Amino acid sequence: MSFSYPVAVKFSEIDLAGVVFNSHYLTWCEDAKMAFLDSVGYGPYRFADEHRLALVRHAEIDWTASLKPLDHADIRVSVDRIGTSSFTLRHEIWRRGDSALLTATCVITYVWFDTGAGAKADLDPSFRAALEQSEAQASPA
Repeated sequence: MSFSYPVAVKFSEIDLAGVVFNSHYLTWCEDAKMAFLDSVGYGPYRFADEHRLALVRHAEIDWTASLKPLDHADIRVSVDRIGTSSFTLRHEIWRRGDSALLTATCVITYVWFDTGAGAKADLDPSFRAALEQSEAQASPA
């Protein structure tokens, strides 16, 4: 995976069990998605200018370990699939430290949405190309 987004666990994100409350993982993935898309030339201002959004269609999260207050993690984002009007990103959340540990994997499918038409749309060719380039760069040679 070639893109990584840092996260520092805040006390406000902790539940009664002393670990990160589930919904915060999706918030982190949204932030990581926006940073990733910005890195391939599709930041939030471009979305607004081109009347496009990437809306969540489906999300799956598998937890394998816990994050606690003051932990630091990296969300590694990669393109998992590119469809006609949707794309899927894989977000792996790794706790930092001497022995990095995978704590969760979030696989989220986004639908390309035309805000002017108020409906889903085919991926714009330049957006598709940006995703394909990122996918190719992350794949082992």
